[in-house]
Amino acid sequence: MMKNIYSIILGLILIFNINKINAQEATNDTILPVSLQEVVVSTPFNESIQNNVIKVDKVNLNELGFLKSQSLSKALYNVPGISFITTGPGIQKPNIRGLSGNRVVTVFQNIRFENMQWGDEHGLEIHTSGISSIELIKGPMSVLYGSDAIGGVIYISPEKYLKENGLKVDIESLYNTNYSGITSSLGLNTTINKFSLLARASIIDNGDYENADGIVENTKFDMADLKFGIGFNSKGFESDLRLNFNASTIGIPHEEHGDHDDHDDDDHDDDDHDDDDHDDEHEEEEESYQELENTVISWRNSLKFNKSELQVTLGLSENLRKEFGHHEEEGHDDHDDDHDDDDHDDHEEHEEGEAHIDMQLQTTSLDFKYLFPKSDKFEFILGGSILNQENTNFGEEELIPNAEKQDLGFYGISHVHLNKLDLMVGFRGDQRDITTNSFNKSYSSFTASLGLKKNLGSSSVLRLNYASGYRAPNLSELFADGVHHGTARYEIGNDRLLVEKTNQIDLSLQTYSDMITFGVDVFYNFCNNHIFLNPTGSSMEGMPVYNYSQADSNISGIEVMMSGKTNLDWLTYNTSLEYLSGKLEEGGYLPLISPLTFKLDFDLDFNQAGTYEIGLLSKANQNDVSDFETSTESYSLVDISGSYMLNLANNDLNLFWSVSNLFDKEYVDHLSRLKTLNIHDMGRNISVGLKYSF
Repeated sequence: MMKNIYSIILGLILIFNINKINAQEATNDTILPVSLQEVVVSTPFNESIQNNVIKVDKVNLNELGFLKSQSLSKALYNVPGISFITTGPGIQKPNIRGLSGNRVVTVFQNIRFENMQWGDEHGLEIHTSGISSIELIKGPMSVLYGSDAIGGVIYISPEKYLKENGLKVDIESLYNTNYSGITSSLGLNTTINKFSLLARASIIDNGDYENADGIVENTKFDMADLKFGIGFNSKGFESDLRLNFNASTIGIPHEEHGDHDDHDDDDHDDDDHDDDDHDDEHEEEEESYQELENTVISWRNSLKFNKSELQVTLGLSENLRKEFGHHEEEGHDDHDDDHDDDDHDDHEEHEEGEAHIDMQLQTTSLDFKYLFPKSDKFEFILGGSILNQENTNFGEEELIPNAEKQDLGFYGISHVHLNKLDLMVGFRGDQRDITTNSFNKSYSSFTASLGLKKNLGSSSVLRLNYASGYRAPNLSELFADGVHHGTARYEIGNDRLLVEKTNQIDLSLQTYSDMITFGVDVFYNFCNNHIFLNPTGSSMEGMPVYNYSQADSNISGIEVMMSGKTNLDWLTYNTSLEYLSGKLEEGGYLPLISPLTFKLDFDLDFNQAGTYEIGLLSKANQNDVSDFETSTESYSLVDISGSYMLNLANNDLNLFWSVSNLFDKEYVDHLSRLKTLNIHDMGRNISVGLKYSF
């Protein structure tokens, strides 16, 4: 551990010495991932990044290039404080400062995206095509977003309409060698006077990925994504209707994969276990997979008066989940003599039948806010939200019962502009009602926030924010009773769980100059009644049993960021260092805490047509683990990529290429769900792609 820390510190010192730091006021030409003048839409008053009281990280996907915008994890790679819990390449769950699932609110197409309610192993299932930008708020934001926003907010803005009359068409395609993956997208965007229209269709076809041990069976995933938008813009009224349909099929590896490391050559030399038998064995195994469909419809309207504005957004979303195969684990692992033909017939009958898990989550929502007339010194917003959600089962198994959830919340936020200080104060009241055939309970909470921003001279900003947050237990935590194959455990809910309440203090310092942008964030988050899975030591259906329990916890950490120019005109860099600690007050550690992480990217721009990038990712050992985790060894990865712009028929043709895990490193990330199965992460992958716009 100390060796890694020393290496990281040395790297930072060397980077500092490369540059001549000039303490000048930042300009729009400052080397930043996003301009300081970019407007932030995830916070109440739509101010610029530099003027916002709340620290917000923003990423414009159009500026990243096609390769980096293929997934949320790649798009947000350089943002400190966020990592991703993965189950192979097909499932990615955001983890903000050690908190994930529905502790993180995702806003997609102007409404809350609610597919995190079913359990711990589900990804966002959002394709990045047709996305304009992503904003990240780290820490409680329940004042603005209500229940669940205790870890942070991921605000995903859809593709923007053309500002002027015209038509734009683009075609994108990408091939990945590791898993023979193809990603293609076709987009159309047009504006005629006050009306705008856009449409985008994307497909992903990925096979099983390969690591140092070979091909990891049943990690393939496919996806089809369709986005559609109609906009109207006049002097006093704006309207935006959006639709997204996403369908995906995701394979989930069997637990037997964990035995492959111990499956040595001597076993294959046994007379009773020849190659044919080995092949037959794998053919006999049921493949476990999920079929997922997400439909999101949002209608956002803005009515502008003389000095005020009313915004109203209606939302409808439907999330469907079907799970097939491998649902009865007991006795499945042995493949012994008792596993006769009748047993195989039963398996085949099940494979040909309907899904054993078939659930529908339907959500309707109404969000509104009124922006009062503002002065030079004062701004004020009143708003509220109403949400109704129904979970319905259609399959033979029920992980969680049929249930209905209703949310009601109201808030007020003010922004006071003083001479050298900005002050933001917010408050909110919420109530959530959850009802099943045998359960009816209400959860309520009052949350508040206080933020201070002070300009230190002309080139530095100091922010100090306090925020409280609350989260009512979700359906899985309350009522789960069954096997979750994505996490390889039997989970039992607890309908006596109390509301989680968090309090976070966040101190942020940022400095800007013509040469360097530097920032440091220090935070402490205390949670009452933190809900977590507690191993019981027993097993059911061949899986270890975990009960949902509660205890107080705390998470603290530091994030250091730096980007800028070097003395070489063609060389710029971006680097970050992250440390995170998560503990239970009663003793022990929280699960899924990312280890000490160092990132360093060099951008090489020799000419206007071509650019290149060299990236280094280094993660230290993680030995501070929860009761059901194992330690993870340190690792370092090197990636390289490039792009080249050509002119084809007076239009832009952009060629992309990258090599991920250049040296084919054998490693396991601490946040990989496949870690418990002894499955390594992906080996070397070469990507080539193109984008043509006309």
